[in-house]
Amino acid sequence: MAQNQPSSGGQQPMSDVLFDLVTIMSNCGEAVEALDEYIDDAQQENNREVLTLFQQIREDELRHCEMARSCLGNLVRQGKF
Repeated sequence: MAQNQPSSGGQQPMSDVLFDLVTIMSNCGEAVEALDEYIDDAQQENNREVLTLFQQIREDELRHCEMARSCLGNLVRQGKF
């Protein structure tokens, strides 16, 4: 849930949906960074099964981040943010 405290300068507080989308994008980015490290670990240990799993999860995270970015872009174009 966003921090909907009144802001100074007469600006509207960030809506919960906008906050949620930005948070999802940030979390996806952090997950991808972590998975890059995990992929390196699996490569160093030559563990193909785990490597494949981490690569697939990373691809999913990138896809989720793109979905959130696209949704945010649509909402901005519609003038909702």
